[in-house]
Amino acid sequence: MGELVSVAEVLGKQQTRGNMTGSTSSEFVYDTEKAPEECLHCQKQLRWRRYVIGNMRVGLYLEPCMCEGAVLERQEKAAEEERRLREEENQRKMRRIEDLFRQSRLGRRFRERTFDNFKVMPHNRKAFETALEYAQSFTQHREKGEGLFITGGAGTGKTHLAAAIANFLLRGLTPVVFADITRLLSSLKATFTEESTNSEQQLIDELCRVELLVIDDLGKEKPSQWVEEKLYTIVNARYEDYKPIIITSNYSLEDIEARLENSGEAIVSRLMEMCKGLKMNGPDYRKGGAKRKT
Repeated sequence: MGELVSVAEVLGKQQTRGNMTGSTSSEFVYDTEKAPEECLHCQKQLRWRRYVIGNMRVGLYLEPCMCEGAVLERQEKAAEEERRLREEENQRKMRRIEDLFRQSRLGRRFRERTFDNFKVMPHNRKAFETALEYAQSFTQHREKGEGLFITGGAGTGKTHLAAAIANFLLRGLTPVVFADITRLLSSLKATFTEESTNSEQQLIDELCRVELLVIDDLGKEKPSQWVEEKLYTIVNARYEDYKPIIITSNYSLEDIEARLENSGEAIVSRLMEMCKGLKMNGPDYRKGGAKRKT
């Protein structure tokens, strides 16, 4: 009945022929060269089939038995295959999450900072709700390049909320880099050493391109022309590319502008357009915790 070829070859030829001549009919025929097999459930003799597409025979499969036992067996195998595929997908997702956490530079302490363990009080409820909405609606905020500027005194929960956003997104497979400002600048300076495997430009490119960049404790750095140049490069690149940024600081934007004498005005101007301000009030929870321990 014509040459016997592989299914892949037929599909390729069939697609080309279909584009030229339209659809081609297909059917199946029983294979007379292969002996029937008995159904394990009802002992019916089951024959082997082949598909016929055009003048080619492809594939070889045993006709399905429609008895109750055979149908149930196929359903159980399909369910087991679905469970296996789901488990493999979950494992791939967990490996991806672990990779993202390693790349995020999020320290062990801050990996435990989530929305669930943030202590919501009357004075921080609004900030909490704003941060949670930002994380849950990150796709929409990302499209607009919208970030957050979280300011307030020490120990008011600024870093906790920023880390909670990062943790939420990382577990949803969104790449995030979380960097304390002093460690970020130290990492850039470390690229000048002979031992470094990365160039300064490679690190800056990573900070500019990641889906979300979190800079913690802006204002803690010692200002210099080099520091201002690097901050401006990163902020401006993300501003131009609609890449969101979250910044926490003990300082107001006016204070930051005053600290950064050369580029402060340009940096703050971009942050004001990119970020929604979030003011954190309340006592220093670290001091409160220390008193309780004492």
